This record gives sequence, C-alpha cells and structure tokens, in this order.
Amino acid sequence: MKTLTLATKENGGTWFGVVIGNQDKLLASSFSKSRQNLVRHLRAGALGNSVHEVTGESNDALNEMIDLYEGRRTTNKVRLGWEGVSEFEKSVCQVMKEIPKGRVTSYRLIAKRISSGPRAVGTGVARNPWPLFIPCHRVVPASMEIGNYSIGGAPSDYGCEVKRDLLEREGVSIEGDKITSKALWVPTGA
Repeated sequence: MKTLTLATKENGGTWFGVVIGNQDKLLASSFSKSRQNLVRHLRAGALGNSVHEVTGESNDALNEMIDLYEGRRTTNKVRLGWEGVSEFEKSVCQVMKEIPKGRVTSYRLIAKRISSGPRAVGTGVARNPWPLFIPCHRVVPASMEIGNYSIGGAPSDYGCEVKRDLLEREGVSIEGDKITSKALWVPTGA
C-alpha cells in the first residue's frame, strides 16, 4: 500500500487539490468550490491507498495546476503517475494531451483515432485523473456545444460555466452555447 500526500490550496474562491505518490508523481488532481467535497473526491480516488497527510502546503503540482486554471504559462515539469490508469484510458489521455491550446476536438474524433466508440471515449474522458494537466475540458460533443464538465467528481451547472471560462481563456471562439467550427482540431489518423 502506497502512502500518499493530499495537498489543497484555495485561489480566488476555488479549491485545488493534488494527490502525490511515490517519487513525487501526480496521481490525481481536481478542483471544487468546496474544500470538503474536493478532499472527499480525491480520497475516494486514492484506490485503497492511504492518504498519509492532508496539507495546505503548496507544491509544484498544486502551483502548476492553479497556473493552468488561470491560463498562465507553466513549466510542465509535473510527472504523472500512470500506474492506476487502464490502457484504454491512457490512450484517451494521450490524445487529449495533443489537443492544442485554443482548440477543441470531439468524443467522436477521439474514438475514430483510437478505434473505439464515442460513449467509451466519454467514459475515458470523465475518468481523467488529471484535469487541467490533461485538458479534458477541450473535448466537446460533435454538435460543438460546450457540453458538461465535472468539478470535484460531479457534473454541475457550475462545471459547465468553468469549462466555458477555461475555453474562452484559451482563445476558443464561442458563439452562444456553441464553439465555432474554426476551433475544431482533428487528431491525426481520425
């Protein structure tokens, strides 16, 4: 059983949290309006490993997550701990990592790229253990609507607002509740 550290930090009314494992690898990250919900969600995702310490002390992953949320440049030095991620989820995450800032892609296009179905890809996107580090907010329905977004483990209206804000901060053009077609990125091989 691994010993994990869960660190949280508040920034601008939003709580950010990371779970750090052995060799300082990031095992999970999330954010929420509620610290209590955030900690509960991250503890549940610890997969039977005991969280040794809950701290408010900043670390590189936590600071980089806040920078990503705010749209600032990052060092991109955070190492992800892929051990608890299935091969399918890993393939979905690898495609999401390729989505350029300021662009979006669809569940259908990711599915075509990895030879899967859009619903399965939707599940893989929802299970992304590293929101912001792996930009799942850049995946939208084929209709180009903004779509849903989970915050602290649960979809909500607030999540949709956050997704819209993240996309707009990155320069994605949105008209009404739809993303313009010029923002669509098609993965190679899709």
